[in-house]
Order: sequence, then C-alpha cells, then structure tokens
Amino acid sequence: MSYQKFAYYYDSLMDEDFYSGYLHFIMNNAVFETVLELGCGTGIMAIELSKLNKTVYATDLSKQMLEVAKMNAAEANVDLMLGKIDMCDFMINEPVDLILCMCDSLNYILTPNKVLKVFKNVWNALKAEGTFIFDVHSMHKINVTFEDYTEEAEDDDFYFKWTVHKISEGKIRHHVQIIDQENHDRVDERHEQQTYPVETYIDLLEKAGFKTIHYYSDFKEYNEQDDRVIFVVKK
Repeated sequence: MSYQKFAYYYDSLMDEDFYSGYLHFIMNNAVFETVLELGCGTGIMAIELSKLNKTVYATDLSKQMLEVAKMNAAEANVDLMLGKIDMCDFMINEPVDLILCMCDSLNYILTPNKVLKVFKNVWNALKAEGTFIFDVHSMHKINVTFEDYTEEAEDDDFYFKWTVHKISEGKIRHHVQIIDQENHDRVDERHEQQTYPVETYIDLLEKAGFKTIHYYSDFKEYNEQDDRVIFVVKK
C-alpha cells in the first residue's frame, strides 16, 4: 500500500494532541540520540524529534508522503533526512538507538511472514539495548469499532468520506473519498490493513530475537477493549 493523493490531505484529518501524547510516551520509554522512523508519513513526529536535537532518519514507502514531509520540514525549518524504503526489505549502515513505526503503519504489512521480516530488519538495525516502539490496531477495534464504520464531513474547503469494511478476521479495507472544493481535486483510494492478537506479535518478536517485550494501549496500561496497542521492545 502506498498513499497517493490522500497524502496531501492527511495532516488536516489528524489530531495534533495525538502526536503530543505519543511524543511524551516515546520520551518516557526510550533513551536515544539516533532514530529511524518507518512509515514516517508526513514527518510530524520526525520533525518534533529533530527539534529536540535527535538525529532522525525518516522513511516511508509513499513518494507522496515523503514530498509532504519535505514541505513540512522546510516550513518548520528542520533539516530532515528523508528516504523511501520498504520496511520488509531494508538495511542501514549504522545501527540506531530507537526505531519507530507509528500510526498503525505495520498493519499495512498483510501477512505474518512479512511482519516477521520487518521485525528481523529492525533487530539488525538496532544498537545493543536499543528500543523498538510500534503500534497496531487492536482486535477489538477491527471487530467492534470498525464494524460498518463510516465517517463523513463537509465544509467550504472539502468533502470527506471514510468507510471501513471487514474482509476477514483482523483484516479490513478502507475507502477514502475527498473532494477538494477549492482546487476541484478528487481523492478516491482503497487501502487494506491486517492486525493480529497481541500473542501473535509477541511470538513474531521473539522469533526475531527480542526478549524484553512490553505493551500498552492508548499510552496507558493495556486494555484489550482500547483501540491501539503500543509495543515497547528492547533488543
């Protein structure tokens, strides 16, 4: 999956408080100077970490997301290192202290074998005692929150409609439609995501070599009925 036109509208639909909460969570759960972000999207977190004088390598599979991240970095007067990589197939020259994969980016990896490849790549890219922080949709979110889910809004700037349909256990398809009223542009994209029970992610992490595995939900103690599961994993 690679975001296309939707990338240019992504920030206007995201909650700024979410990023500030995530930044606080990261700073409380990792000691680091160098960061690799997988699926960096429009670069919001990478920019915030760069402002804290961290060395950040921000990567994404979507060319359009990286273009927006470049514009956001320029606007924030941040010199961001950006690159296009596939998280299922990457190597880096110098290992880092922290690897991030936020905003359910890992859920776009649709099979357990490919998720395991991501985890092995992360293991190899981390320094000894390095930290890996990532999040995924909970099974509750897929089965309950996203059941026949529709969100729709319209104002003077644009019309937005987002629908979600369950395909199979843990697997959903998003359909995003946007009509830009000012620029007369249209977005019509479909994306698929797959999530698994917490126990499956733990098993895959252990197969990749990780031993210290903690998990939370929505920045607090884990509750299976919350929407987002956040893993903090130490090499």
